[in-house]
Amino acid sequence: MPIDRTPPSPLRTGSAPPAERTAYQPAGQNLVHAADHNLRVTLEALRRTGPMSRLELARLTGLTVPGITNIVRRLVADGLVSEGSDEGSRANRFGLVAEGAVSLGIDVSDGMARLVVIDLAGQVVLRDERPVREGDTVRVVIELASAALERLAEGTAARVMGVGITALDGVDEIRAALAPLPVIVEPDTIAAALGERQFGQATAGDSFVYVLLGPSTRAGMIIGGSVFNGVDQRAGLVGAMRTGEDGRLLDEVASTTALAGIDTLDPADPAVARWIEAVTAHLMDSIIAISAFIAPRVIFIGGRLPADLLAALVSRLARQRQERMIEPTQPYWLPELAPGSLSRDAVLMGIAAMPFLEFLLPDPRRPFRP
Repeated sequence: MPIDRTPPSPLRTGSAPPAERTAYQPAGQNLVHAADHNLRVTLEALRRTGPMSRLELARLTGLTVPGITNIVRRLVADGLVSEGSDEGSRANRFGLVAEGAVSLGIDVSDGMARLVVIDLAGQVVLRDERPVREGDTVRVVIELASAALERLAEGTAARVMGVGITALDGVDEIRAALAPLPVIVEPDTIAAALGERQFGQATAGDSFVYVLLGPSTRAGMIIGGSVFNGVDQRAGLVGAMRTGEDGRLLDEVASTTALAGIDTLDPADPAVARWIEAVTAHLMDSIIAISAFIAPRVIFIGGRLPADLLAALVSRLARQRQERMIEPTQPYWLPELAPGSLSRDAVLMGIAAMPFLEFLLPDPRRPFRP
């Protein structure tokens, strides 16, 4: 069966895909944009809440019942929503057809290209990974995506919405090879934060920060449900802060390169325990700075690291948080600290969600302004 690479349409509203984002420019909202937004909001409500009647959807979304009727009719026609009735109930209920659409996500890091295919509910359809040698990234990514598309063509009739890829060199070549399938590129920090928002513990309108540990320490921020990048996308570069009593760069102290060569990354290993102590002493200064200016509900700590290592680090940070809060010269309040609920999959799940956000669901990168 040949691979269908026809670019997806944004829910048949007649609107074009969002334009490439640059600086914010004030723009009016015509009826087509509003219709597209309402479709996305309705689909997201079903994704997060489960099956609902027209009246329940209208109450949750703030739309009218006739408006919801038109929307669910379109979603049913697109194969993204199913209609049924509960025994003893006169009102039909509408539920998400998670397998109606899938998207691919590829994350390249630590000498590996990792791929995941997910459905609308965030369920993993397939996984794959391949080693990457220097200078060979583009070829490996193209082969990884092409192999996944072949497997999908053989095993499912779901619409493939596109491919999300964490930022890397050679994207134009990848786009040309996979055309006309859309390829969406975002930094891994934004991907991790959006993964937590879409499939983790954060709610749709939440305010939180996701600290992504790696060779450098950076953060993705979701404020009031929307991505916050700062000027020239400089927000979240916390690794450039000088922290701790010795004033060292956080990037120097918290870099995961210090863990290279340690096989198990067991928190009880003396070398790993020393890394956790050093990171705790310096990262807390950044957490205090973030909290003072942004006041997020929660700060997630994550990275492409084992879940038990992240849990041990957050546990140590939580104790340090309590110690700092009772000191007379320290903040009276610090937000909750928690390990990223998707563990090492946060970036991968978040980047795989990008095509859904581009075409089907409300996009926190481009908040709707009525």
